[in-house]
Amino acid sequence: MDASAIELIRFGYGPKAGSSVLKGSVEPDRLLAQLADPAPVAFARPGLAARLQMLVALRQERQVQKAGGPKTDTTLKALRQMQREDTLVWVPQAAATKAGFHERLVNFWANRLTVASTRGELVYLVQPYRDEAVRPHVAGRFAELLLASVWHPAMLLYLDQARSVGPNSRFGLRRRAGLNENFARELLELHTMATGYTQADVTALAALLTGLTFTPEGAAYDENRAEPGQKTVLGQSYGEGADEIAHFVEDLSMRPETAQSVCLALARHFLSDTPPEALVARMAQTYLAESGALVPVYRLLLQDPAARDPVLRKIRSPHEFVVASLRAFDLTGAETQSQGAPKGGFRAEAALAQMGQPVYRPRGPDGWPDTAAEWISPPYMVARLDWAERLARLRGERADPVALARQVLGDLAHPDTLRAVGLAEQRWEGVAVLLGSPDFMRR
Repeated sequence: MDASAIELIRFGYGPKAGSSVLKGSVEPDRLLAQLADPAPVAFARPGLAARLQMLVALRQERQVQKAGGPKTDTTLKALRQMQREDTLVWVPQAAATKAGFHERLVNFWANRLTVASTRGELVYLVQPYRDEAVRPHVAGRFAELLLASVWHPAMLLYLDQARSVGPNSRFGLRRRAGLNENFARELLELHTMATGYTQADVTALAALLTGLTFTPEGAAYDENRAEPGQKTVLGQSYGEGADEIAHFVEDLSMRPETAQSVCLALARHFLSDTPPEALVARMAQTYLAESGALVPVYRLLLQDPAARDPVLRKIRSPHEFVVASLRAFDLTGAETQSQGAPKGGFRAEAALAQMGQPVYRPRGPDGWPDTAAEWISPPYMVARLDWAERLARLRGERADPVALARQVLGDLAHPDTLRAVGLAEQRWEGVAVLLGSPDFMRR
């Protein structure tokens, strides 16, 4: 899709080689059209249902082996291969997309409501969480997105909800099991309110969420594990059952604290590490007035003068940086050797790990950081420059460095950057200077 440089860089993953970069500013309707008619996923992966069936088969194989039956690792090998292939689509999906704003929102929300590929069966469920719990809901209401997250097996495993049992439930009394507050705490602190709740609210919410668990069929509500009786969370009373959890999620999504926290995160992600407070307040007001509908909030963000500011104030994350550099050459990172990739491919996943952002493995439930200070340490910057030099050596000799700079930066290219790129003795060196420049590092 043709668009201005500021749209493609600030609200997408940068221009692709050969695309038309228009002069002008941000056109909200053009960006929001991506949400009304999302581009198809370029690198589709197997869904949750197929993976759950494979996990059932794996458990059955292990039971047979424990009983003295034949040993086989066919299903385990297939699952591990699937998980390896999952890690290979994060970069190409963004690099190939024609709807950069939509894809940025998918990654923003998947990070805001993060799950990490850390252990056990969870590692096989992160990709369908992104594809089935997050992607379909980025243009809907926040309550719908949040509920899909709450009910996904990946979230239940990641934040230990599957271990939480009502102490006075039938299962709890029999097994002497108790509450696990991890999910309840992160749901309030990281996913929604951030402030305005107490430890008593966390404990009561953990009790309310008991019964919500993970089974071989996926997420389910088990009455035998549910804490009986009424629970008072944030001043409201809730009973038992899946409907009561859904009722709470709706109420939680419409809290003023949630509106403020969500809108601050959006503005910080797209505009500035310290976004205008007045804008965030207007976004929060719109969020509440529109019953948590996200598109009106996005529109207000895109219409603000800060969205059109020609000064790029954000540092691209490692993922955004790698994707933007590949797009500059019309690459996805998924190319094979027969398609012009070096032996072993471009190794984008290894480069991301060196830059501090290993694929689908944020350091904690707060997700990847969204401020510059976390990404510009010396080791991480060296890794970025190493990637820039490597890609430039592979593809730079085919490019006119100055023309490439004008293509990928448009009218945002600083004269000093163009001058430095043009003074390089060899083409690939000019390209390396471009990819390692402050202009290219920012969005």
